[in-house]
Amino acid sequence: MFKSLHAVMTALGVLALSACSTQTAPDAGLPQETVTVTGTEKAFPDAIGSQIVYGTVTSVTNRPYQVSVTPSTELSGGWCGGTLISSTWVLTAAHCVVGYSASQMRVRAGINDLTTTSGQLRTPSQIIVHPYYSSSADAYDIALIKVGTAFTLGSTVQTAALPNNTTESALDVNGKYATVSGWGKTETGAYSNRALREVTLPITPTGSDCGSRPSNTICGKYDAGKDSCNGDSGGPLAARYNNRFYVLGIVSYGPVECRGYGVYTRVNGYVNWIYNNTGISAQ
Repeated sequence: MFKSLHAVMTALGVLALSACSTQTAPDAGLPQETVTVTGTEKAFPDAIGSQIVYGTVTSVTNRPYQVSVTPSTELSGGWCGGTLISSTWVLTAAHCVVGYSASQMRVRAGINDLTTTSGQLRTPSQIIVHPYYSSSADAYDIALIKVGTAFTLGSTVQTAALPNNTTESALDVNGKYATVSGWGKTETGAYSNRALREVTLPITPTGSDCGSRPSNTICGKYDAGKDSCNGDSGGPLAARYNNRFYVLGIVSYGPVECRGYGVYTRVNGYVNWIYNNTGISAQ
């Protein structure tokens, strides 16, 4: 999971949750300004490198909604993840794409091993970052990517649904579990860009388990050190309901040691914003 740059710079040994806004979030669903990312500055240099801590090797057959989101120069490494929510739209974290133009990024689906040329590779035609996102804080860490050519859906490439209020009330509850997936280093420090990994965590939308955090976030509670980490950013926190995968959260930030208490952007808080920009409804 991405640890924001100011959190990474915090002294080691401290739960380095970066400063979070405590103000009430504006209506995340009201019509928003569309921000098209431009420029060439690398987003949060040297702070992105993947981990799934104390997880297991999985497959895109099990997580077919999982995609890799990277600059075109970083295809074989774990930069960020994303969630396919239609054949042309991907949900990811704002910090994964800010500073990049659409033509500089790449999205890959249907792939387990990032070092190969397998899977489906697409170039985005548009990137939309939430207009309230700021790199100096951890709120509104959500973005949308539209690919220029639709992905071909099949056994290894499928969409995850956006949770409506009913689904949210069943899945995003204190004591429930959800699964986060991504590529990169494990708890041993060895990179896992050759294998997609996943870990299932207890979650809560309320409480102070993850410290002071922004509105519209989900806390990944402590469970034997299991966690997402740098580079899993933007990837899905998902759960199954009525035989469908739902994306509940987006990997956002957390303590630098990646042993629990990760924070995820709560997708249900932004379904109106997503609909206004993509036409995709919660289900």
